[in-house]
Amino acid sequence: MRTRYWRELVEIIGIISIIASVLLLAWEVRQSNRIASAESELHLTSIYSTIHVERASNPDFAKLFLKLEAPEKHLTTATEGSQIRGLAWHMVDIMWAVQSAYDNGLLSFAVLDAYKADLGYQMDRWPGIRPHFEFIYESNSSLHDKEIFEPIAAYIASHRVETEE
Repeated sequence: MRTRYWRELVEIIGIISIIASVLLLAWEVRQSNRIASAESELHLTSIYSTIHVERASNPDFAKLFLKLEAPEKHLTTATEGSQIRGLAWHMVDIMWAVQSAYDNGLLSFAVLDAYKADLGYQMDRWPGIRPHFEFIYESNSSLHDKEIFEPIAAYIASHRVETEE
């Protein structure tokens, strides 16, 4: 009788230990996912910060933004055009990373939507970058099925309608 009592007690303790282990593992996985998500957001933010620091500290780079904001008021040299195209590629790369992080569960839909809105804001605020975004988008079909690039697709669609009228 005593052996049976001890065996049942050990089995109950074993079951409780297994349940506690599973709960601890689930908590650790959740923490790990939260850390990965936070690191993704932090990394993306630091990439944007690099652009802002460069704009604030490099007068030549800062001049590009005048040409982005009002291209009709400024002549753009071939070198500056190349720099603007490079900036557009950089922004597309950032958005690709955002889409990838979202697709892999590292970013929430709200964060994806915020970056998509930011891309739309860039399209509105910097008309000088639009042709470069358009070129990149149209020459890379892999961007067409990514939700993050909807602002560029919408611009291209509305621009074509305006041109056809």
